[in-house]
Amino acid sequence: MERNKKYIVKGAGILLITAALIFSSVAVTADTVDQMTPEYLKATGPSITSEKSVNTIGPVIFSQKPFTPDEAWIFRTSASSANYRVHDDYNELMEDIYDIHWWGLSLVYPWAACDPTGMVFEIIFWDQLLGNPMCVYQVSPPATSTGEFFSGFEQWYWETDLDPECGQIPNGWVSIQSVSSPNNCWLLWAGSDDGDLYCYQEGSTTPDQDTDCAFELTGYGEPVYPKICCDPVGMNFGKAAPGSTVTGQIYVCNCGDPGSFLNWYLDTAAVPTWGTWTFTPAGGTGLAEGACDIVDVTCVLTDTVGDYNGTIYVYNADDSTDVCKIDTSAEVPRARAHNPMIWNLLQQFPALYQIVKIIFGA
Repeated sequence: MERNKKYIVKGAGILLITAALIFSSVAVTADTVDQMTPEYLKATGPSITSEKSVNTIGPVIFSQKPFTPDEAWIFRTSASSANYRVHDDYNELMEDIYDIHWWGLSLVYPWAACDPTGMVFEIIFWDQLLGNPMCVYQVSPPATSTGEFFSGFEQWYWETDLDPECGQIPNGWVSIQSVSSPNNCWLLWAGSDDGDLYCYQEGSTTPDQDTDCAFELTGYGEPVYPKICCDPVGMNFGKAAPGSTVTGQIYVCNCGDPGSFLNWYLDTAAVPTWGTWTFTPAGGTGLAEGACDIVDVTCVLTDTVGDYNGTIYVYNADDSTDVCKIDTSAEVPRARAHNPMIWNLLQQFPALYQIVKIIFGA
């Protein structure tokens, strides 16, 4: 009943804040950011809920989603080198735990951004009394950006399979703590208000905390796989002056299973030899199902007259048999001998050549 009351009150608050926004047209932001303690990074301000979603592997059996930047948010330090470890409880869980997801910041103190690559985490599942560790893991999963920023710091998302799975602990606790990092990063575990509004920060002068931590637990489910698919735009360049620069785009997308993430790269060594190619970016990681990265392509064409064709290859970084083959072509026409001055002018100004081509329908 108390939990239902919480959501009813919160819903009423949303309506009031929404009405205030409509009539005032003033953007709502956090009022104050506290950056003066190593225990946490937090902001106070109006609480506005919004939909939060992330792709998961297997059925979700417990979920507490993170605050959004427009809420009164908090991140708590949970790092062995800082002597803090954060625990949060869960309940009524009658299934084995196969996978865990969590959100947070990767920072150094005084608070500054820190590259999360290579961070190692210790994950412990505890009994109901937070006295005995039941399952212990040390993992180093890749960090995926959520695209959200808190006080200018990027929020990250981690996910890892539990090998072996952790058995049934119907009412237990989980702690996630960063234990090492090539860049000496600390985990600041994201807060949430989706649970019983309590977690425990070991090492803090006030260990009893009045909000939850953001994490999800998933059960057994069929494995999911990403699949690369690509959509080229303007990659058949048509007629262009010798030595001119042409451009196009490649949309690299994850057309795989829901809940999958794609790591991809473009084979920059196996490109057509009739031009000098630049790809921005030439690879990507953590591309969610249904999402696309846009590759900007630039090619400086050969000076040799001829018709050219070729193929560009974009690979699923985790499956070399999963590949996009992008056809591309260009025509470098022969100079007309009876107009050498005009042709020289076109060589010096490739853009002028494109204009002439359009005018005369060449």
